[in-house]
Amino acid sequence: MQHILAADLGATHSRFALFRAQPHNSEAPLLTLLGEQTFAGADYPSFTALLHALFAQASHAASPFFPLHEGKAAIAVLAPAGPVQGEVCRLSNLPWVITAQEPRDLFRIPKACLINDFAAQAYACLLPHSVNPRSILAGEARRDAPVAVMGAGTGLGKALLLCPPEGETTENSRKNPLARFARALVLPSEGGHAEFPFAGEREFAFAQFAAKREGTDRLIGDAIVSGAGLAHLVAFITKESLPPREATARAKDCPEALEWFARFYARACRNFVLDTLALGGLYITGGMALRLPVLTHPAFAREFRRSAVQGPLLAKTPVWHVQNPQAGLWGAALYGLLKLTERDAA
Repeated sequence: MQHILAADLGATHSRFALFRAQPHNSEAPLLTLLGEQTFAGADYPSFTALLHALFAQASHAASPFFPLHEGKAAIAVLAPAGPVQGEVCRLSNLPWVITAQEPRDLFRIPKACLINDFAAQAYACLLPHSVNPRSILAGEARRDAPVAVMGAGTGLGKALLLCPPEGETTENSRKNPLARFARALVLPSEGGHAEFPFAGEREFAFAQFAAKREGTDRLIGDAIVSGAGLAHLVAFITKESLPPREATARAKDCPEALEWFARFYARACRNFVLDTLALGGLYITGGMALRLPVLTHPAFAREFRRSAVQGPLLAKTPVWHVQNPQAGLWGAALYGLLKLTERDAA
């Protein structure tokens, strides 16, 4: 039995969880969630301060994180919302620098590593119970094709998951339940920072409006398919300038803003699927889809399948909504389990 500290570090929320791992016993769950804790990023000036707040909680014997205080975790996997470069990551939407060395030092963890937050979301998709998927658009998933994972929250994240055909791992899976997971390949992305495409006179008028509010002449997906993007939409349509969280609540009573956001969200999804030929399907995660009924809005299906040439292909691509807001923690924990298994086998 080993303990894994998993962290999903975003600009709005930073989530931590402690898992118990039992990779060599096929009769027991590979991962068992022992406890979780969510912190508001704005409450802490740095990642260091946040870790010390977690350490303070772990010092209580009744805390599910107490094994951290005793130095009993085998590995920490941090999944920050930003490009990971080795053992360092600068968050895209919060002035924090995340390093793997800090949890090693503070919690006496022998191994710690960083993966992109949407890489963690992609790993979670290997564990259906951890994502609790809901079918949004029916289709026929190609088992030999990539799976797209993306979602909007404070920003827009994307990743690609490539799974080996099930037939190649069936025999090994009976002996080792991690065999299929170990052969999966996850490709992180910073596609949310690519420029967002607009179409039509009114959309271009909105683009000019949003660009002025952003103070830029180039709008990226992160600024449009996100909480900030919805705030721009609400301000453009209603003339009310609200912070993202209040704009989200206001959008529920503004059909035009909801329709526009559903359309923009679907356009980003469609383009990612076409860019990567993700015929294995699309998993959508992130806080915006949990707080607003954008994925079930008729505009989402219309825009996702809108293509003069590849409409039939898109009509066959299934789309699922990840219902579990803690999916990234499970994905980070699975990655940690795979790393522990590699170490034990070495």
